[in-house]
Amino acid sequence: MTKRSILKQIIVFLIPCLVISNILWYLGYSDQTSDNSMMFVMLAGFLPAALALIITKVTKEGWNNLGIAFNIKKGWKMYLLSIIGTTAMAYLADPLMLLIFSEDVSTTFTLPQIKDVALAMLIGTACLIECLGEELGWIGYLFPRLERVMGTIPACAVLGTIRAVWHIGILFFIEYPVVSFIELMLSNIFLQLFMIYMFKKSGSLFPCSISHGISNLLPIFLVYESKWYYTSVVPMVISMLPALIFAALGFLGLKRNGLIEKPSVMQSDNSDQT
Repeated sequence: MTKRSILKQIIVFLIPCLVISNILWYLGYSDQTSDNSMMFVMLAGFLPAALALIITKVTKEGWNNLGIAFNIKKGWKMYLLSIIGTTAMAYLADPLMLLIFSEDVSTTFTLPQIKDVALAMLIGTACLIECLGEELGWIGYLFPRLERVMGTIPACAVLGTIRAVWHIGILFFIEYPVVSFIELMLSNIFLQLFMIYMFKKSGSLFPCSISHGISNLLPIFLVYESKWYYTSVVPMVISMLPALIFAALGFLGLKRNGLIEKPSVMQSDNSDQT
């Protein structure tokens, strides 16, 4: 397969995914009291998976290379890493923020009630399913194609940027959308290295989906005064330190295991050379 044909696949996937998903995000967040709000959000989350499955079916590539396999025997360490590592990453910044900026943050941790735990388990299951839909499209389908065109590390950076653009429809309803987008883009770029390491090492999307779901669901121990947080560089940098640390771990894991690949496609079709 040539570079041109892979780029066509990427474009065919990306254009409807970014356009339709952002419309759905906007509809879902514009009226969060509506009965249809959750439906729009879930549809946006599942769209990358739906497009990936449809495209690979139409092109007769099949679904075997999308990472839809548990591979627990091969990747059990990555499952543990997705749970323990993501939990540590989610809370690593909080002690630092509390120590350095104690006057600007407040703790909000309370022991959950049994009904809250049951509700969290229900929401968590739905979130993991939705995250699997995202990762099937982004990592299972799109990443291998980006990697073949530009190599592993640039593909991670491009994928992180694309995933930030995919959330633009939500940023309309955030108080500081521009800064939030920058933070979202940087954190996504950092985290792709960690996610891609788990994906390549395990051969499965499930550790990535678990990691994504945990990072979305875990409660925040600290509350930041929004204007102070989004208009100050130092606290934002500190809050992203865990993602940067795990990006470094992901990079080292990829390098140590020989999983960093260079571009592997021809520049043009044979017909273009004649």
